[in-house]
Amino acid sequence: MNEMAFQYPWALVLLLLIPSAVFLKRRYAVKSAFSAVRFISKTFEPHFVKKYASDFLQVIFMFCTILALANMQYSSFWQKTFLESKWIMIVQDLSGSMNRASAEDTRLTLGDVTLAGVETFIDMRGKDDLIGLSAFSSYAKLISPPTFDKKILKQRLTLLSRKEDSVVFRELTVGGATNASYAAWLALCAFFMLLPEENQPSYEELKDFRYSLLGKSLRKVNVPEKLKKIKFGHGMAIVMFTDGRIEANKSDADVKKGLPNFVNVVRLIKKLGIKFYLIVAAGDVNQELKDVIEGPDVDNRSGQIFYMPRAFNLEKIKEVYWIINKMEKNRLLVKMEKKKKDTRKGFAGAALVFLIVCGVLQIMPGFRKI
Repeated sequence: MNEMAFQYPWALVLLLLIPSAVFLKRRYAVKSAFSAVRFISKTFEPHFVKKYASDFLQVIFMFCTILALANMQYSSFWQKTFLESKWIMIVQDLSGSMNRASAEDTRLTLGDVTLAGVETFIDMRGKDDLIGLSAFSSYAKLISPPTFDKKILKQRLTLLSRKEDSVVFRELTVGGATNASYAAWLALCAFFMLLPEENQPSYEELKDFRYSLLGKSLRKVNVPEKLKKIKFGHGMAIVMFTDGRIEANKSDADVKKGLPNFVNVVRLIKKLGIKFYLIVAAGDVNQELKDVIEGPDVDNRSGQIFYMPRAFNLEKIKEVYWIINKMEKNRLLVKMEKKKKDTRKGFAGAALVFLIVCGVLQIMPGFRKI
């Protein structure tokens, strides 16, 4: 019990009236028969308990009543345990090379197999995890903002299926190029939008921030002051699947298009403490990007790169997602909660008890003063 305080401290002033009330009661009380015989013999005087018990109980009653009015409060700490909630963005490549036949079945494309792997990964995650979905080819598109509802997420996932031939699928597969850098930036922006409103960067701030990531690779990415105060590293991850060439977007043409440098985006993700998992099929990653993601220092890694051979099947894709699922295992967190507790009911109950006892003594023959 600590941090005691009264909800209505002004009520405590009434405590000063208790002595006055007792004094006035005794002064103007009608003299009892006992006081009349006091001059004859002290033998007939009431004993101490009979004489003062009623007054004492009345004082305690008034004292408890006033404390009930003031309502003394104290802080009580409760320990709660709960599973950590993860924020995960899945980024799917829909470039032209994803239409290649898979080794598992010539009727299935690489895109079909990877989407099945994504669905399996969604089933692995806990019900309290926020999972979002985006896709990219020549440009990136948010397919589903992070949601707890897996049913909705899987429905949105079908929009990326070749078999469904949705408007979204046709729109994304027209260009056929691989713009992984903008896809990573879009996934990061989805996390920004989940922040409390006072911490969310504005559209102008995001635009200026994105332009600072264009061009050559930066050794150090400057994070805005508003974002420095946010602890992004608590259960946030981006999982990207791609099979095309991952370019850093350093050329003047890329700058004119407003495409951020992939190395700079990953460096920013690392700076914020968000994990980045890259699944590369039938390709390789340049050394600069390897150093940024995995880094020479194992303890300072921001994620991991998984390499898949060109001839692979669904089971191998699932195996990779199982590894990521284990790495992003939800921790059991402990939280201390402080709640204010009232004493009003306790003092009110005590006042009622003393009032009843006082009334009982008044009617009991052995305690009557007259």
